[in-house]
Amino acid sequence: MAEPNTLLLVLLFLAVAAGWVLGRGAASRDVPEETAPPSQYYLGLNFLLDGEQESALKAFSEALAVNAETFETHITFGSLLRKRGEVDNAIKIHQSLLSRSRLPDIQKNQAHLELAKDFIAAGLLDRAEQLLKDLLELSEEHQLEAKSLLIEVFEASRDWGKACELTESQLGELREDDAHQKSAAIKARAKLSHYCCEAAEDKESAGELEAARELAERALDWTEESVWPHTILARLDQQQDQPRRAYDRLVTAAKMSSERLPEFAAQLIAVSESVNCRDELTPLIATLLTQREDPQLRVILADEHRVRGDDAKALEIIKQGLNKKPSSRLLMQALTLLGEEVATPEIIEGAQKLASRQSAYLCGVCGFHGPSFYWQCPGCKSWDTLHRPVR
Repeated sequence: MAEPNTLLLVLLFLAVAAGWVLGRGAASRDVPEETAPPSQYYLGLNFLLDGEQESALKAFSEALAVNAETFETHITFGSLLRKRGEVDNAIKIHQSLLSRSRLPDIQKNQAHLELAKDFIAAGLLDRAEQLLKDLLELSEEHQLEAKSLLIEVFEASRDWGKACELTESQLGELREDDAHQKSAAIKARAKLSHYCCEAAEDKESAGELEAARELAERALDWTEESVWPHTILARLDQQQDQPRRAYDRLVTAAKMSSERLPEFAAQLIAVSESVNCRDELTPLIATLLTQREDPQLRVILADEHRVRGDDAKALEIIKQGLNKKPSSRLLMQALTLLGEEVATPEIIEGAQKLASRQSAYLCGVCGFHGPSFYWQCPGCKSWDTLHRPVR
């Protein structure tokens, strides 16, 4: 486990001292005055001087009296514990804050919000949902953040209907004539499209094809820029004996976003064969390459030439790619095509291992990387942010 931030520890140490001083002022009005700081204060100081930061954190937490003046320190400490994975301790701190009857409502509402975050981190989504719904009724100040967290809860529980409902209500509150709000509205529509796609795939898995089609078409109503609804509708067309319509949808999607073509290339190839149109893919991909240099598209184009028996053309395409935008995948493909006349089996195998070890996808927001594609990043939960780095 990573060590706590030393600066925060020092600040917490000072806050304990300040809290004790402030506590003395409050005590003079209510209870007999303490003549010295609590023993946990000195214990925490000893831990801090000895470099035992974990123990110092706990000791300072116990020493710091809860009042309006020290509230923010408790909130910060609880947040730190949550980020460190000590969710149970964060919950205890925030529940303790909520039990303090003398805290102002605005601070109790803040503790309410932090406790909801703790429950989300702990996977206690039902509790988090109820807390956030309560907070929407209690606090005007925390409406925006509470709604955002509630949407996060609905996403995590895959309740796409509720996520859509709440996001639509947020969208209705935005003004299109304001540049900032217009940008937020565009993002909200994109999220609504993703929610509809997720729901559509759930329906498809359950065999409810008409419901799935309706949801995928709703996704297109929210935004025309995503290829995901097209790939879902193409699958449904295939299942409902409409292969030509499926082919046309996928070609449209490829032209719309060549960057996403590798994610549905296998589907496009299968459909093109079912309607005897595979020969049309070669000029299509070649045209897309002239518009955007992409090593993965080159690999797909080279494979199409290899399927047709033209290994020389495939090798030429790969070599061009190595000159323009080299990658490990292109190098592996070149060595495979050249064969043992140029490279030994060990070299070819080494290139294949090198290519397979590279992370196929990278999130442009949080840096998450992995071999599989997701429409929603598993790390930061952003939508449509995973891309293929050139390696």
